[in-house]
Amino acid sequence: MIKETLKIFSQNVRKNKTLINTILENNKNNMDIILVQEPPKSLIHYVPSHTDPIGDPIYGTPNYPDWTLFIRQDPAQESYVRVVTYVNKKLLKMRFTLRLDIINYQDVNILAFHSGQHTNYIINIYSDDNQSTLHALN
Repeated sequence: MIKETLKIFSQNVRKNKTLINTILENNKNNMDIILVQEPPKSLIHYVPSHTDPIGDPIYGTPNYPDWTLFIRQDPAQESYVRVVTYVNKKLLKMRFTLRLDIINYQDVNILAFHSGQHTNYIINIYSDDNQSTLHALN
């Protein structure tokens, strides 16, 4: 499936899990790509642990059945990413890929996708008051 146009929605959700779930649910039939800034980091589940009978907590950004989540994950990094991108699963034939080889920074997501013979890019950037992303890219 190759689309002539893409419908893209961008929103800073201010780490609000309810807001991101609402956006994903309400836009699953009318948006193609959702760019999110300040995604929530919440408890997903516990995994077995040798030291804790409850298990070790696993935190992350919400997944949603109608969307594919693209997120730069670096377990060694203390700070959590501030951008994620959701692509409607109806578009997966366009072969979206997260391009960390171009920019590998917590506040930038670059997605490449194919439409016919061309490769296209969508960039999701978070910019804080200190413009740390701009400084990191220089």
